[in-house]
Amino acid sequence: MPYTKKVKDVMIPLEDYPHIPYWFTLRQAMAIIREATIKFEGSFEPRAVLVFDEKYQLMGMLTLRDILRGLEPRFAKDSGLIKADPNLAVLMGDMFGPGMREASQKAVSEVMSPIKVTVDGNDPITKALFLMIREDVGMMPVILEKKVAGMVRLSDLFQEISQVVLGD
Repeated sequence: MPYTKKVKDVMIPLEDYPHIPYWFTLRQAMAIIREATIKFEGSFEPRAVLVFDEKYQLMGMLTLRDILRGLEPRFAKDSGLIKADPNLAVLMGDMFGPGMREASQKAVSEVMSPIKVTVDGNDPITKALFLMIREDVGMMPVILEKKVAGMVRLSDLFQEISQVVLGD
């Protein structure tokens, strides 16, 4: 019997996946992620939030890495020292802390990542796997009827594939 699951069968619906408007601050985004982590404990842990404009058009994705990069002190970004020798990060010590609250007031639109690829919800999961591997992404938005319907993650697809391979 052929494997017939579609992307929409394994996606996390948009209403369950954290999403925010582009003018939210990094601090607000962090609170949304923490809330979702608590709300969905055991089922999934969000590693990103989707970012929308006022017309509910998808603008980008804010990953945990984007947030942490956005909180990095300006002098660490401007000087190439830390990039040249990560051991110098120890010298920053407490200097990272005080500036973080201020940096957390940045709009998410300043640090979010662009959407590299999307997949149609009616596509087979093998297409989603192919796109994720080709584009080197761990998650991507799912589109149904020209609207974002949810998110599919590599871990969800892996779960499906492992069930087929292992015969669960």
